Amino acid sequence: MQLNFRNTTNLLLLIISLAAWYFIAIVINPELHYFIQQSAFLTDPLYFQSFVRYPGGIADYISAFVAQFFYFKVFGSFLIVLVASLLGIIAINLIQRIAGKIKLNLGIFALFLLFSVLVQCNYYYPFYASIRLLIASVFIWIFSVLILRFPNIRLFISFLMAVFLFYLAGGAALFVFAASIILIQVRFSHIWVEFLVLPVFAAFVALIPWVAYKFIFLVDHNLVYSITHSRKPMIISYVPDYVLYTLYATLPLLILIAVIYIKLSKRFENKPIQSIESNTEKIHGKTKDLKLKNNQEKIETSKTDTLKVRFFQTSVFILSIQFIIILLLAIVSLSFTIDTEKRNQVLVSFYGANGDWVNVIKTAESLNEYDLYVNVEYNKALANTGKLAENLFNYNQLAGSAGLFLDGAVTSDVPFICSDQYYDLGFIHESQHWTFEAQTIFPNSPRLMKRLAQINLIDRNYQLAEVFLRRLDKNMLYHDWVAKYQKYVDDTTLVAKDQEFSWKRKCEPLGNFTASSYVEKLNKLLEANPANKMAYDYLVCTSLLDGDLGTFAGKISKNIVFPRYPLPRSWDEAMVLYYYMSKKIPSSEDIKCTRQRRDQFSSFIKAIKPFGNNWRLASKSLKKDFGETYWYYLKCLSPNVTKAQLKKQKFDE
Repeated sequence: MQLNFRNTTNLLLLIISLAAWYFIAIVINPELHYFIQQSAFLTDPLYFQSFVRYPGGIADYISAFVAQFFYFKVFGSFLIVLVASLLGIIAINLIQRIAGKIKLNLGIFALFLLFSVLVQCNYYYPFYASIRLLIASVFIWIFSVLILRFPNIRLFISFLMAVFLFYLAGGAALFVFAASIILIQVRFSHIWVEFLVLPVFAAFVALIPWVAYKFIFLVDHNLVYSITHSRKPMIISYVPDYVLYTLYATLPLLILIAVIYIKLSKRFENKPIQSIESNTEKIHGKTKDLKLKNNQEKIETSKTDTLKVRFFQTSVFILSIQFIIILLLAIVSLSFTIDTEKRNQVLVSFYGANGDWVNVIKTAESLNEYDLYVNVEYNKALANTGKLAENLFNYNQLAGSAGLFLDGAVTSDVPFICSDQYYDLGFIHESQHWTFEAQTIFPNSPRLMKRLAQINLIDRNYQLAEVFLRRLDKNMLYHDWVAKYQKYVDDTTLVAKDQEFSWKRKCEPLGNFTASSYVEKLNKLLEANPANKMAYDYLVCTSLLDGDLGTFAGKISKNIVFPRYPLPRSWDEAMVLYYYMSKKIPSSEDIKCTRQRRDQFSSFIKAIKPFGNNWRLASKSLKKDFGETYWYYLKCLSPNVTKAQLKKQKFDE
């Protein structure tokens, strides 16, 4: 029975591990962690030295090595589950050392697995927090082994291990270690001297981070005490929540429960229990037949109670209860933790960074909530596929022309988006400017080093390109990419033969200048290369989104490079409206509108008549048939209109 129970438990452990692996790979997707945090690991002595200068740095270095493999969705998920599984296995072994053989291995293991999955639902979660906890758990396990084999060293070994652990994994890991060690000491200590050492040890542990902060390391206060620290850029800092605190508190709490259980068990074992036989011998006034009858009833009752006890002690019952509890806990906690909408917003940026324009468009259009960054990525995807003017209003352009470019404050996303966007447009110097801005946040980002290598190849700065290639080559994941572009440095004629690079060279504006707005930059791009269709589309759509139909019509009329008929759908709609509002009958030389668009506009005019000028009421009725038209945008979604409506609502209130 014990063998069957063990085998069944191990099978269930394997099943839930595989389930967690699948869930992390498909639902959470470690690639998004890698993308958001720009994980980098370099085989460079200087890179390693940056981690040995503060407590917890060694754990962070190990974490950086592991987290780089989040670049691979399946393997990254395996590593996350592996770390969580090690936490669970160590916890099981510790509890067995304290309380003996138990039948709660499934529950203990599943708790660590569940909380490890929950923390990964936040894409800003620093994986070093899990590595630090794992190192603390290993130290606790080593201590439990040492004190059983070498009892005489327990009084001083904990002090040495505490100092070493603090340097390796930081203050939070030290506190987990200290709490667990104190509880283990309570379990195995037998003489009063050993109990007196415990408060001294607790004071020593509390003093270690303070001494390190004041006299040893040049670090801030939070770095030595908290679970996470601000070594990474503050604009992408992770804010610990109850899930992370619960993960860190789980092992000490389990040890506490085990210690209480073993202490209570020993206390009950020492109590004298009066046997049934002794009670029976005290009865003298009964006949022999009555004694036999009573004995038979007791036997039957005993059998019934035994059957009940055996049922509740069966492996099926114990495992079933654990499995049901964990399953319910997982369903409830994951339903409150996972935000599919935010995950898909991250996916839009991820697809955009990788040039997967089809999935950018598909994912953005599936979102229920508006997001400015999604808006920009969506427009960028349309521009790169040549559909910006055609499908611009398939997504709610609530930001107006501000949804085309994000030139402005430097946050974690803006420099990357601008760097990519201007690179796509062929404005290489501007792309370089934003890449350098991003490097102030992520100095070792492989994505940025790749971009700088490309920029310098286009600008014919081959030696500088080689510097970035060599730096990137210290990241083991990019050897093939570096080998490809190293050939461009060795044979510079290959750059001109590269279709992408040769086109970028044709688009780059000449001379040094400072542009205060992206409109000026677009004009400079068109001066350098009038055939730059992407720049032209962005420029015309700017006037369109601003509602400046006069400027829009002027730009369309002056175009002599691109086809004038038929116009893309949104431009066609705008020209119909322009002629309607200006009451102008287009001549043979003017831009012509399609018959389909003119008929559709007539239907739009008829649909709004019952509502007069109340566009707020009309918007719901018009959305079904005209929600993706320029006319609907201009009257119902444009920032000029929505701001006016907000002001009116506040006034009415």
